[in-house]
Amino acid sequence: MKTPCRFNATCLLLTLSVCFVYCRNVDSRAKRTISDSHPTNSCDNVKAFFHSRNIPMQRSAGPKGNICGGQCCSPDSELLLRKQGQEVFADMLRHKSRTLQGLLNSTATSLQEHILAMTSRSENKTAELFLKLFQGHSVHATDTINALYTDIRQYVLINSSQDAYENSNTAISTSVSRFFANIFPLMYHRIGGTPDKDFTVEYKNCLKETMGKIKPFGTIPTQVAESLSKALAAARLLLQALGVGVEVLNATDTLIIAENGRGNAECHDALMRMSYCPKCMGLKEETKPCSGYCMNVMRGCLTKYVVDLDAPWNGYVEGIERLVTAMKQHNNEAGVNVDTLIKELDNRISEAIIYAMENEKDIDVKVKRACGVVQLSDREDPSMIPTEIEEKTSMLPAKQYSSSSENLMLNFLNYIVKSRGFYSALADNLCQDESFAERKDEHCWNGERIGGYTKTIADPSLDTQKYNPEVKPSLMLQNTDPRAGLLAEKLRHVHTMVMSSLGAVSMPESFSYVQGMQGDATDGSGSGAGPDITDDENDRVEHGSGAGSGSVPPVFTETNQIDGETKTASSTTHLPSTLLTTVLVLLAMKFL
Repeated sequence: MKTPCRFNATCLLLTLSVCFVYCRNVDSRAKRTISDSHPTNSCDNVKAFFHSRNIPMQRSAGPKGNICGGQCCSPDSELLLRKQGQEVFADMLRHKSRTLQGLLNSTATSLQEHILAMTSRSENKTAELFLKLFQGHSVHATDTINALYTDIRQYVLINSSQDAYENSNTAISTSVSRFFANIFPLMYHRIGGTPDKDFTVEYKNCLKETMGKIKPFGTIPTQVAESLSKALAAARLLLQALGVGVEVLNATDTLIIAENGRGNAECHDALMRMSYCPKCMGLKEETKPCSGYCMNVMRGCLTKYVVDLDAPWNGYVEGIERLVTAMKQHNNEAGVNVDTLIKELDNRISEAIIYAMENEKDIDVKVKRACGVVQLSDREDPSMIPTEIEEKTSMLPAKQYSSSSENLMLNFLNYIVKSRGFYSALADNLCQDESFAERKDEHCWNGERIGGYTKTIADPSLDTQKYNPEVKPSLMLQNTDPRAGLLAEKLRHVHTMVMSSLGAVSMPESFSYVQGMQGDATDGSGSGAGPDITDDENDRVEHGSGAGSGSVPPVFTETNQIDGETKTASSTTHLPSTLLTTVLVLLAMKFL
C-alpha cells in the first residue's frame, strides 16, 4: 500500500529538522574544541589584570598551575598570585585590627598626658602654698617639691625598655616619705624661731632620720604614700595593659600572614583558589567569592589563632573593663581613682603642715629629746631671712585638659567591651566586606565556577572546623605555634595583674569572672562609663563637718603607736584649697 504524498513530505521535514539540530551540535562542539586549542582567546579577557600586576600570563600550551589548573596561569604565575593573595589577606587583617590598635594607642597617650597635666597643676599649687607660708624660706623646698612630682611623672612614663609590670610601688612610697622628711627641717625651723640662720647639716639629718618616730605630720605621710602608690600603680598598669594589647594585635597579624609559617601552606593555597583562580581560568566578568565560601576559607586559616587567643583576649578585655571602671569611681572605693588623689595631693600636704602647727609644742619636746638642742650653722643664710611674699616666676605650665578627653575614655570603654570575641569573629568580619566578598551565596565564585555555594559552612568552633570543606586545620592544630602561646600568656597576665591590683574590692554585678583562661571566657556587660578625667580646677566644694552634696569623704582612719600610746589618727576633713592657704598663713604669722 502506498503512503500518501503528504505523509512522505512530513517525514522529510522531520528528517531535515533532526539533521539540522545534529549538525548544529556538532558545530558547537567543534567550536569549543577550537577554543580549547587556542586558550589565548579566553585569556585575552584577563590580559589587563595580569599586566597590571606585572605577572606573566600563560600564552602557550605549557604546563598549567597545580592549584587552579587554568589555561591562563603557569606554575610560576600561580606562585606569584599566591604571594599576592597573602598580601591582600595581610592588608585586610591589618585594616581590621588597625582601628583597635589605634584606639589602644590613643587612649594610652591621652591618659598619660592627663596625669602629667594634673601633676603639673598640683605641683604649682604646692609651690604657691610654700611660697605664701614660708615666704623666703620656700626656696629650700623647691628641689624637694620638684623631686616628688618628678617621681610621679616618671612613674607613668612607660617605655618599651622597661620590664613589663615593673613593681615600683615602693619607689613612690619612698618618694612621699622623702618629701615629708625633707620639709620637716623647714617646718621645725619655723617652730624653733631662728629665722636668720639655718640648721647644721648634722642637725637636719637627725631631724630627717627621726621623723618616723616623732611623726610631726601625724599619719598623713603614711596615708598619702599608700593611697598615691596604689592609684598610680593602677594607672601604670592600665598604660602597660594597653601597650600589651597593641603588641598582641600587631604580632598576631604578623604570625597569621607569615608566608613560611608552619601549617599555613594549605591556607595560602585556599586563599589563592578563592581570590585568583577565576583569573587563571580566563573568566571575563568581575567575580567575588561567595560569602559562605569566604567564611570557610577564612575560618580555616584563622582556626589556630582563634583557639589560642580568643579566650585570653576576652579575659584581657574583662580585666581592662574592671580596671577602668574602678578608676572612675567617684567615691574611690577601690582606692585607685588617680584623678581624685592627684587633685587632692596639695590639700593633703596642707593638712600635714596644719597638723604640725597645731602640735608644735609636742613636736618641739620630741625633737629635743631625739636630737638635742638646736644646732645652727655659723654662716648667716640670706635665703632664711623672711621677705615679702612675691610672685613665683618659675611655675610649670599647667595644660588644661579638655572635656573631650572624658568622651574619649567613654568611647574607649564602650569599644573595648565590644571587642570581645575579636578573634572568633574576625573571619566573619573580613567576609562581610562587600569589596572583597559577596554578601549572598548566589552568582558568585564558589571555588569551581560562577554559581551558588552549597557546601556546609563550618562553625568557627574547633570540633566543627575539622570538617571544613575548604581548609583542613588538623596539621595547624597539632603543631601549636609557641609564639601564639606566648601572646596568649601575655593577655592572661594582664587579667591576673588587674585582679591582683583590685584585690577583694567588690565589682559591679554585671561582671562575671572568667573561669579558666584556657577555656571560653564569659562575656560580661560593661558599665558603659569611662574614667572621670574631667578637668575641674575649681571643683573643690566648700563643706563643713563632711556635710553637703559633692563633699569629698575623709581619707583613711588609722590606729598608730606613738610613744607607746595607742592613738587613732584621722586625717583632717578636706578644706577648700583657698581656705587651707588662709588658715596656714594665719597660723604662720605667729611665728614671724
